Amino acid sequence: MGIFLFTMLKIFPGINYPGNNLQVSPLEMDHFTTTNPLSIVVQPVDQVDCKGNKATFSVVAEGGVGTIHYQWKRKRATDAAFVTFGAKDSTKLPVYNIGVGTEAPDGTMYQVTVSDQNSVLTSVSASLMVNQITGIAPVGVATYTMNLGDNLWFKVLTSGNIPSAYQWIKKMGPNDWRDLADNSIISGSQRDQLNFTRLSVSDSGLYKLRVTFPTQNGSQCIETSTITRRIYVIADTEPPVFLNLNNESETLCPMDLEQAAWNESLSDIFPERINFYQIGKYSTQFDLAVSNFSDNVTPAVALILHWGIYTVEAPYIPIADNSGNLLDNMVGQISLHAENIDIKNIVTGSQTCQIIFWLEDSAGNLTPVALRHKIALTVPHRPEIISDF
Repeated sequence: MGIFLFTMLKIFPGINYPGNNLQVSPLEMDHFTTTNPLSIVVQPVDQVDCKGNKATFSVVAEGGVGTIHYQWKRKRATDAAFVTFGAKDSTKLPVYNIGVGTEAPDGTMYQVTVSDQNSVLTSVSASLMVNQITGIAPVGVATYTMNLGDNLWFKVLTSGNIPSAYQWIKKMGPNDWRDLADNSIISGSQRDQLNFTRLSVSDSGLYKLRVTFPTQNGSQCIETSTITRRIYVIADTEPPVFLNLNNESETLCPMDLEQAAWNESLSDIFPERINFYQIGKYSTQFDLAVSNFSDNVTPAVALILHWGIYTVEAPYIPIADNSGNLLDNMVGQISLHAENIDIKNIVTGSQTCQIIFWLEDSAGNLTPVALRHKIALTVPHRPEIISDF
């Protein structure tokens, strides 16, 4: 308003302005002689998109004196510091072919320097994440040699957005990859983890997967893994057999004999008898060195011990305990602990029973009946009575 009146007075000198002098307030003068300081009002934000796509970072600055200049910088994981990147004086930074080779790898950081005649500002750092398959767990093993009936699992590892879909696939021939479906062996064919329960020989082959990711613009992209896993399933038909054992006999004698007076009853003079047979972890029977058992693939620690208490005559009828339960097929992990086989209250004669035990491998093969190890147990009816008269 003051400038307008001053101009009018210069053009029309006959016009009288009140007070005869033009005056402008200090507030009005400050308005015309100063500007707002330079500031970044919209910072760059993190970007997430699919491999091979273009990601764009942007910044908005205002105020300042004169022309505002922009310089973008980036720092990859292998870089020691931010370095100049992209064209100068642009509020937007397009990044092409993200995640392809060395072009904008996953985890790269970006920032921009904004300057005018008086000041220099640096924006916050924004990250670039790439939707991609980064691995298949368990990592570090590309080929699995498995026994028939074994279990196995694979889990895909990804970065970026949470995938919206998974599909595991198997190679059926040259350039012939086919979708897997859940069945009695396979589960999780459309999840991040693929599970095999009791592998069969037909499950041998090469596996990988396709993953669907949501993109920055709301659409989707699909990546097929370049990482594969191969499975070899061996049909284990050889039953495990102990090679270091011979059938034997054990006599469970009383620990000692007692003397009794003439008029004491027989029950008073029966000494305590041994009432269990211990199969020990460190005993000869369970020294599971490679030379001591026969099996073509199953490690010793994976073998399962089966044992039972039977009559000594064929067909080896199982004996029952006090509760009527047949002691015919009990199991244990022989490499982990000793087994105390309790024969208390089940012996009824001189040579009354035998312990039979055998092995099972991870394919479910059992030691043949004819090759199962037998320990015959003998317990005397009663000790000799020794009189002290």
